[in-house]
Amino acid sequence: MSSYFVADRKLPWWWLGTSMVATTFAADTPLVITGMVALDGVGGNWLWWSWAIGYLIITVFFAASWRRAEVLTDVEFVELRYSGTGAAILRASKAFFLSILFNSIILGWVFKAMSKITAPFLDWNVLLGAEVFGSISEAWPSFLILGDLNTTVTVLILFSVVVFYSSMGGIQGVIFTDLFQFALGIGGAIVFAIFAIQYVGGLEGLYSKLEILYPGRSESIISFWPRIGEDEHGLPLQVFLIFIGVQWWIQYHSDGSGYLAQRLHTAKTPKDAELGSLWFNIANFILRTWPWVLTGLVCLVVFPLQDADLFQPEGVVVQSDREIAYPVLMKIVLPAGCLGLVFVSLMAAFMSTADTHINWGASYLVNDLYLRFLKPNAGNKETVIAGRIAVVLMAGIAILVATQMNSIASAWKFFLAMASGLGLPQILRWIWWRTNAWTELSGMGTALVLSLILYKAYPDVNADYLLFFTALGSVIVSILVTFLTAPVPDKVLDTFVAKLQPFGFWGKWGGVSARKKFYYRVRIWLLAIFSLYAWLFGIGYVLQLKYTLGGVFLIFGVISGFIVLKLWEKKDSVS
Repeated sequence: MSSYFVADRKLPWWWLGTSMVATTFAADTPLVITGMVALDGVGGNWLWWSWAIGYLIITVFFAASWRRAEVLTDVEFVELRYSGTGAAILRASKAFFLSILFNSIILGWVFKAMSKITAPFLDWNVLLGAEVFGSISEAWPSFLILGDLNTTVTVLILFSVVVFYSSMGGIQGVIFTDLFQFALGIGGAIVFAIFAIQYVGGLEGLYSKLEILYPGRSESIISFWPRIGEDEHGLPLQVFLIFIGVQWWIQYHSDGSGYLAQRLHTAKTPKDAELGSLWFNIANFILRTWPWVLTGLVCLVVFPLQDADLFQPEGVVVQSDREIAYPVLMKIVLPAGCLGLVFVSLMAAFMSTADTHINWGASYLVNDLYLRFLKPNAGNKETVIAGRIAVVLMAGIAILVATQMNSIASAWKFFLAMASGLGLPQILRWIWWRTNAWTELSGMGTALVLSLILYKAYPDVNADYLLFFTALGSVIVSILVTFLTAPVPDKVLDTFVAKLQPFGFWGKWGGVSARKKFYYRVRIWLLAIFSLYAWLFGIGYVLQLKYTLGGVFLIFGVISGFIVLKLWEKKDSVS
């Protein structure tokens, strides 16, 4: 079990950190970013740029603690932190909720993205012959279609490979393949961005063409910041405030839960867990952002918003689905060899996400449902067999969910709202002694109910506003429930604090020292946020040919990063 799901806790920081980046870099990511740039300009990326605030919380506050907890899954952690009936109900609920419901939605949109990517390139009617393909078409169940039968066959072949090596190799096999898949994925994205920019005349040509096609709007399109006033172009200010004020702490992985914790559990040491999490933040935001954003801007030139087939006949399919502009542009601008490389890189991105999520979901089904509630005395061999069966089960459910999806971006936003009740309670359980199992249960249940009601009742309201009200409702309910229910018994808190030595507001268990450590790390966290965004936008301004402004941001990034390192060296001596 330890080998299959946490790689015997022996992996170095760069393995687990790279695997975390590879998992978040799915085939859907460049497509969604292309759609965001078309809808709200470059500033629309604050939807995911805001996540850096939360990811850095994981690095500064929780990464080392996840490794020290020595649990097999983050759901198992529930019964380390809480006890009694509430803890058992929470563990079972989260295991089902995350493995079956959440995981299948995530895999569903990844499948949907892969179906869009493969559509322009592979034609099984030609490859198999019209007669064979016609026979398959007649026998194929109508409910199992991703776009059309052609793309369905492609995705299922790819996924069969993923299911095979994931079930055989466990988490170590998944992470090992992630290293290669990430290199392919990021390399392909950079190669594509270079060819795309050259196609429109370099960076100067890109910005001049944007000005010609969108007079008076191009600055709003390329701006990193929200629009203010009556300007109808760019990211609305109120949506930006929701992103940076709410969205990062309502994530289901707000404290590193989920596949992030799964990676942190595999670290050799707590220090490796921290360094892996830090490398994940750097690669995820500073390294990956700009190839996709620049390619998204090229799509606005090649496929104009109001008349997508003005310059290219292929643009006719882009007009109704801006996300598909990314793979269509690939076919137009890339020469044959590079097209193959970039196409394979997106298949690698798909596989690196799919393998993680089926292994992660299977770990819940086996460790937190099968072993905890159904057959606690199962042997190692039986347990690993159960894990492999769970991998196949997760795959089947995900395929069924994918067939019901339309827009990847809309699925992203609904998922965020549905998961929003988990965010704050999961942070509080590490820093506040009064948090109990009912805090998490009530928050999770409230968000699920509110998201199902609000998104159905108000389909025309901006999804980001619905997210805000869903998160607000779940927070209010979870805090009220906390004070209306009994605290965790002293004996359980004694054991938890002795094992993990948490910092924050721990009353008699932590005293002044725990609060001082917490405030010290808050300073590190705020400076780290400043440094990461300074690097992100410094590079962005340089790529916009605004060298002075870019240089200023990069200088601030270097200085603040140096201060963070100095503070980090002294963190363990604070008392």
